[in-house]
Amino acid sequence: MGYLAIEASRMAAKGAEPDEIIARLDDLRSTIGEYFVVDDLQNLVRGGRLSNASGFIGSVLRIKPLLTFDDETHEIVAFEKVRSRKKALARVEDLFVQAQAKVDYPLRALVLDANDPDGGKAWAEKIATQYPEIPVERSYFGPVIGTHLGEKALALAWLKDFDRA
Repeated sequence: MGYLAIEASRMAAKGAEPDEIIARLDDLRSTIGEYFVVDDLQNLVRGGRLSNASGFIGSVLRIKPLLTFDDETHEIVAFEKVRSRKKALARVEDLFVQAQAKVDYPLRALVLDANDPDGGKAWAEKIATQYPEIPVERSYFGPVIGTHLGEKALALAWLKDFDRA
């Protein structure tokens, strides 16, 4: 996430030692949570992460896999399968609420999209309205993750708000 680079830059500008910066970034990295909602399974099929049969059945049943990063392998992995985009987004919001309840520091959130700026904007506005105390920002996936997830994929990511912590 770009937030880590921003914080490292701020600390370096203030004269922080490299070991201090690394420790701070490790602390921030441990607070990151993220979930991705895939809209169309065809990119997962094309990328070899899903069989043709599973992709077909999943599309017919309107399955929207929730994906996340595996902390150990640093790969995107399946977390859950939910039927319909609306339910998938609601489940990610529920995971965000659970994460928020477990921490004693303020969070900031980021909604990302893969060529779906309207969907990303609408979801970000909904989250910002529901949680006015949490800054919600918008961005888009880079080409590698965007290609893997496919068009119209959305994600919600969060981490410790270093401006308020």
